[in-house]
Amino acid sequence: MSFIDIDVAEGQTMQALWVPAETAEPKKAPAIVLVQEIFGINDALQLKAKQWASQGYNVLCPDLFWRFEPGVTLDPTIPEEFEKGVGFMQKMQTADTLADLEATRAKLAELIGHDRIAAVGYCMGGRLVVEMAGEANIKCAVSFYGVSLESVLPALPADAAVSFLHIAELDSYVPEDVRQIIIKEVERRDGWGYELYENCDHAFARPNGAHFVADAAAKAEQLSIAFMQKHLAG
Repeated sequence: MSFIDIDVAEGQTMQALWVPAETAEPKKAPAIVLVQEIFGINDALQLKAKQWASQGYNVLCPDLFWRFEPGVTLDPTIPEEFEKGVGFMQKMQTADTLADLEATRAKLAELIGHDRIAAVGYCMGGRLVVEMAGEANIKCAVSFYGVSLESVLPALPADAAVSFLHIAELDSYVPEDVRQIIIKEVERRDGWGYELYENCDHAFARPNGAHFVADAAAKAEQLSIAFMQKHLAG
């Protein structure tokens, strides 16, 4: 596990966490662009990166807050740090962020020598990977409790990359009426899927988080792996 530089806009560089697949031949393994919550590449996200690598995926996770405070890591249990993350998210420009994510995907393809690449994201990242799917440069996307998907999904082109959404029943960011909009959008798209996790709240898959539910997190991981295996076969 190490941090590498990625060339981005205006001749600048962005750092990203690079975790090769734990396989005998990592370059032959599929890969994931891992997209952060609003807390930077903190301990929880680094642990998720290691977990995906242990499942046989090369992982590259970009520091999407590099324009505001490069290398920042935030603790969601500290209110001031939580609000700082919200502020950074609100300052982000979608076009710039998607360009950063495409640069990450391209760097990952360069590192491994193939394009069997998915995007996996959590919370804010859960929205961004679905927006990445609209660019169709990834093979598939997996969204964990993505926010604002009710406005993203209707605008996606018909040929958007297939995606799988993990939705928490008790997620206050996705109330029942919003959830139904999201589910209807998923159901009308061929090859897409979702899973609803009863009695689970937002961030149920965040390691050591306040809402962590081990059984649900394990189920979500296995469903994600099955989905990615289908679309990253090579």
